[in-house]
Formats: sequence, structure tokens, C-alpha cells
Amino acid sequence: MSEKRLNNTIFLMYVATDSYCKAHNLTPREFLKFDEEHAILNYISECPDIFDSMTDDEMVEEIERYVS
Repeated sequence: MSEKRLNNTIFLMYVATDSYCKAHNLTPREFLKFDEEHAILNYISECPDIFDSMTDDEMVEEIERYVS
């Protein structure tokens, strides 16, 4: 993975995490515990292209679909 793609993936992981925390009133620590159960960050890192063109709300919806 190129450095540019890696940086973009990390940014998308941050944005998705922040958006999900705000939507569900979670702290980052609570999100990380939730992530341990559902591997959300791994999902984002495996397919960052899906998240690249999404709005914050769409990212939250995608994560909700993934964990359900």
C-alpha cells in the first residue's frame, strides 16, 4: 500500500469513528471496545474505497449495516 493510500485510509478510519461516536453519543474508548467485538476499523481498512466518497451520515449507516 502506498503512503498516500495508507494516509487516506487512516483519515477515513478517523472520520468514520468520529462520525459514529457523535451519532451514538460514544466516547472514543467506548467505540474501541465496540470495535473489538465488530472489527469496524479492520472493515474500513480492507475496503477504504467504499468509504472514500461517503458523507459522514453515510459512513454511520454503512457501519450500522456492517455490524447488524
